[in-house]
Amino acid sequence: MKHTKSMIYKPSVESHELFLYTTNDGSLYSHMTTYIIENLKKKAKKGVYDSQKAVDLYYNLATEGSKAYCKDFSYSFSVQDRFTCAVDMESYYKEEVFFELELATI
Repeated sequence: MKHTKSMIYKPSVESHELFLYTTNDGSLYSHMTTYIIENLKKKAKKGVYDSQKAVDLYYNLATEGSKAYCKDFSYSFSVQDRFTCAVDMESYYKEEVFFELELATI
């Protein structure tokens, strides 16, 4: 994904709201998040996990979360909010992605 000037990490109330909405939405979790996590688990097992590419996947999820939020509350999030949310989601789900690898090394 091409990164623009507005794609900078800057935590805000809005980005946190989007993070909470997206990570707690059951429909998004079952339709997108589980597939992203499974994909990243495969990458981690192969040893080719790239956190920047993971952020790109989570950015797509944040965009879908923003669309769903807009349908519910008529508020659309900025590119910066979605990017910040994506970086936070990569950090949040990283433990789940690498959990099986950690068990294998124990």
